[in-house]
Amino acid sequence: MPDPQADAGRSRRRTGRILSLGYPLPGPLVDNYDFVSAPAFFDYDAIVVDPAALSLLLERLLDGSLEAESFGGRRVRATPGQPTDLALADVLLRRREETRALLAHDGVVVCFAVPATSHSGIDGLDALDDYYWLREPASSDAGSAAHGDDPAAASAAPAPLVTARMRAADGTRVSVTDFGHPLAAFVESQLANVAYRAYFDVAPDDRGAHIVFIESAGGMPVGVELPAAHGRVIFLPAMSPPGGEARYAAADALQEGIRRALGVMAEGRAPAWLDGERLPGVDELRAARAAARGRQDEATAAFAQAAAAYDERARYGRLLWQEGALGLEAVVVDALRLIGFDVYVSTTGEIELRTDIGAVVVEAEASEQAVGMGAHHRLRQRIERAIEQRGTAPRGLLVVNGYRLQAPDDRPPQISDAVRTAAETMRYCVATTVSLFAAAAAQLTDDDDAVRSYRERLLTTDGVVDRSRA
Repeated sequence: MPDPQADAGRSRRRTGRILSLGYPLPGPLVDNYDFVSAPAFFDYDAIVVDPAALSLLLERLLDGSLEAESFGGRRVRATPGQPTDLALADVLLRRREETRALLAHDGVVVCFAVPATSHSGIDGLDALDDYYWLREPASSDAGSAAHGDDPAAASAAPAPLVTARMRAADGTRVSVTDFGHPLAAFVESQLANVAYRAYFDVAPDDRGAHIVFIESAGGMPVGVELPAAHGRVIFLPAMSPPGGEARYAAADALQEGIRRALGVMAEGRAPAWLDGERLPGVDELRAARAAARGRQDEATAAFAQAAAAYDERARYGRLLWQEGALGLEAVVVDALRLIGFDVYVSTTGEIELRTDIGAVVVEAEASEQAVGMGAHHRLRQRIERAIEQRGTAPRGLLVVNGYRLQAPDDRPPQISDAVRTAAETMRYCVATTVSLFAAAAAQLTDDDDAVRSYRERLLTTDGVVDRSRA
């Protein structure tokens, strides 16, 4: 019997909006959330899911290391403690129904394939894995208490919305086997970032229903579109999101592929017998295509090598305008290592120099205005904690990127007067990323004297190391 709601959903106007869950995807038509905090899936035309991020989210919610809120602002708990709390079980089960509704209006699900992890301890649910949201509900999902005395109901296995016979595997070498697939171009552009963690056990007889468009170097399917009653469910090989400017190009390529997938309604594939129907000149054109593809592969390899060399050098430019742990702190660490420091980064992201005069704790801070006292307080707390733990006071180094969106020569003083006074009083060094950039440039031009002088000033200056820039 037809489903009027599903039919109405499939006829609704598409806007191309994408919901990304656990995979950072910048774009004006993209909303980035996690499984708990996201709006309803069915309000989007496509969702992008990183199951590894979902797995980590669930484990952190279960061990209490993370607190979460729903999109509506209510606290979500594995075991609700207050009447206003939302049960994690209710939120998770709701996501499965929202996925069903999204697919019902011919939406697209893009998922990075990783082996499933089972999670238990959610009040009101039996164990579930990272792909539960792609399965039909079963009575066992509601917990054994909901089944009464019916053992058959308690042991019922969820029926899959889609078939995903996934096997664990690790590798990085893949190739596109079907360039006609909407997401083939995205994977082709990200071959250097692929780190697949699973392949699909697709029998030869199932190849018609399972569209394999990415294979490992050994010929195993790692990028597959799975059969679904409505919509499209596409599994991509796992990959590391690129950093810096490259992430925007990757995001654009993925969004372009999703838009193509949304624009194709039940796209068919050429039947196998078509190869037997020869057109004049087709064999010659096929050979020419193969030769051109060989030349393209050589050009692609040369481009990848040149791009890697460029990225290796150009990333130091982020010192002058970026912010945050990924944007600024990572390249501050690289620059300090480049100019000769032994840099240690803890598992919590704290930066420390190991020098002949002892440890130097490092904090980095960026602002579109003058850098204020927040970074100073973090640095002071780390120094005080080191005194308690080690019995000695380490030196401190505060690396600042004030007025980060202004050209370096046009910047007013990059730190507040309060920070300047605090640095001189507590006898720690303040250096701008502009001066660190200049030291990195000196290192790359083998100006050893300038680099040595800069290192010494970082270790001996009490206050601002470069007043002309700070």
